[in-house]
Amino acid sequence: MKYPLFRVAIDTESALNELEQVLDSGFVNEGIQVSKFQETLCSQLGVKNVVIMNSCTSALTVAYKLAGVEFGSEVVTTPMTCIATNTPIINLGGKIVWCDINAKSGNIDPNCIEELITEKTKAIAYVNWAGNPAEVEAIWEIGKKYEIKVIQDAAHSYGALWKGKSVSEFADFTCFSFQAIKHLSCGDGGALICQNDDDYILARKLKWFGYDRESVKNEQGEWRGQRWSADVKKYEIGYKFNMNNISAAIGLSSSKNVQERIAIHRKNADLYNRAFSNFQGITPLEMPQEATSSYWTFPLILSNQNKNIRDAILDQLNSLGIGAGLIHLPNDNYEAFEESRTNLPGVRSFEEAQMSLPCGWWLDERDIDYISNKTKEILLSFS
Repeated sequence: MKYPLFRVAIDTESALNELEQVLDSGFVNEGIQVSKFQETLCSQLGVKNVVIMNSCTSALTVAYKLAGVEFGSEVVTTPMTCIATNTPIINLGGKIVWCDINAKSGNIDPNCIEELITEKTKAIAYVNWAGNPAEVEAIWEIGKKYEIKVIQDAAHSYGALWKGKSVSEFADFTCFSFQAIKHLSCGDGGALICQNDDDYILARKLKWFGYDRESVKNEQGEWRGQRWSADVKKYEIGYKFNMNNISAAIGLSSSKNVQERIAIHRKNADLYNRAFSNFQGITPLEMPQEATSSYWTFPLILSNQNKNIRDAILDQLNSLGIGAGLIHLPNDNYEAFEESRTNLPGVRSFEEAQMSLPCGWWLDERDIDYISNKTKEILLSFS
């Protein structure tokens, strides 16, 4: 594709320099580079309780466990997301309770959450679709009202803001992804942000079998060797979810220019918004006034809500080298989640009409102009 939907954001020379330090040290497990990467995230996001992990899925799993998800419990969650948002619920023995979405935004509808809460509900989970923040404050207020943990899957939305603050300020747990095609890439990796200090301490244990390696690192961030005097409690048995220095080195390289990349995503989104502002066939996603998107892609809704027509439009765009496509499919369609199926009119409406255009740092104004014009030409041919 000449204009791909995603590209890996790694500066080869910078990454090799960072990796050389790791390989020369002979210590490739969790150490100095992971500690530096953690400090970088704390600085960029303006937070303190960051736990670095090997994937966003791992971060979500620990968040659900901290929220108390277990056999017999329930989680109110969105189906319009990556399957990784919801598989940890099943793996921990919980039950999924689907909440409908706002068909104009793709994000969970706060107005539908409260009626789904029962005495078995342990968490509310949602994603920020394509980098566009959901009604994060309203959702968090519902969680506090019912004393239920709120888990924000921010895999799409590194750098997204709410009222000028990181979206991680508005959830009990926020999970970021550093998988290959995200704004900030480690090749693969993730982070869990905890609002509560006690949750943070326990999360550090759960990422490594129930043992807090952070507590036995030296001033340079290196592990000081075997320290097996500490006990591992029954309720603290954890996982092998730690990041290694190789992944962290790539992340450190990627983090150096991530803010500049996000700024280009936003600039390109502004160009799309202007290009489609008076075009009847396309509606950009609705976004709260308080929100600032990181625009992982440029998502839009076609006025003609017909999946077959949408797919034909995508085929034509792809034939021109434009990597338009779908980010994720609704999870409630998967057989794995069939016992939770329910009527979700917002999801069905969004499913039929949504698509994404490439919006990233690898595109300039001329590229956006070309993609916009071709998209409008193809849509007009179907009208």
